[in-house]
Amino acid sequence: MVELTDTLRLATIVVTISIILSGIALGLGRSLGYRNMENFGKEELGQSIINAALLGIAATIIETTKSISADAVKDTICQAAISEDAIAKISCIQQSLSTALFGLIQENIKTLNIVGYYQTLSLNFGSFSIQPFINLGGVSSTLQSQLLILENTLIMINLNSQFIDFISQNAFGLIFALGLIFRAFFATRKLGGFLIALAIGLFVFYPIFIMAFPTPYTEIQSATVNASLFNNNTNYALIPIVDLNGNNAIAQKLDSLAGRTSNVTNSTMTMTDFSGDLTTIIGLNANAIAKTLLYSVIAPIFSLIITVVFIKELSNILGGEIASGQIFNNL
Repeated sequence: MVELTDTLRLATIVVTISIILSGIALGLGRSLGYRNMENFGKEELGQSIINAALLGIAATIIETTKSISADAVKDTICQAAISEDAIAKISCIQQSLSTALFGLIQENIKTLNIVGYYQTLSLNFGSFSIQPFINLGGVSSTLQSQLLILENTLIMINLNSQFIDFISQNAFGLIFALGLIFRAFFATRKLGGFLIALAIGLFVFYPIFIMAFPTPYTEIQSATVNASLFNNNTNYALIPIVDLNGNNAIAQKLDSLAGRTSNVTNSTMTMTDFSGDLTTIIGLNANAIAKTLLYSVIAPIFSLIITVVFIKELSNILGGEIASGQIFNNL
């Protein structure tokens, strides 16, 4: 939530003082017959009133973003933040995605460990040796590539989360307030207009257009649960070192992984499909990666482009010499 910071209070004081000084300049110019001073006072008084109006609509902008973000987001990840503004809500979503993605990375590391174990398992028969699952090298490479993408995506999500936190803390409390201060003086009016446009664009447009994209939370959770079931499947458990010298320990495990035999417990047969389960893991990972890249890379870029266009147009309006003095021509 945006709070009234010291900088915003200072901006309020500066705007108030600028109204008083411009009024004095207007009065002196008219009483002394200095036409230039009078026109200057009119212009600055009009600009000061505009600054006061901008300060007044700051709260309106914040409240408006709440209703817009409530309509834009239908996700159930952050229902606790339903009454918060767009920045607070997108921050909650980013943190939830970061946690979920980290869980998926953990499960994929466990899966890669299991695959690597069986991939390098070798049977030595004296005159020759065989590696029954050496072809799992392709699966291992695919999982490694997906794991690298997931880690890079996690970095992008955390980076965007840090940027969102910066906007939440500084958009109105610092940038908007400084914009009002600079805009109160004609020499820095363009800089002030740019800062005000920057604050509004970052606070309103940037998070809302990101939230227009569907979150990948469901896909990440689905991939995580599937990988967890694989990792906790007793049929795929690694062979303890003490059992490696058993006569049939490795042979039974190979038959189990190949699907020729299965564990029988209390007359219940549990079938296994090692390669099929790995294929499912890779497929769900790919789906989660695609959705996550869309949300963590494409959505911020798309939103940033729109935000930059808005900032450019609004800064041209706020930074220009608005002919506000015309309002007071009849005074």
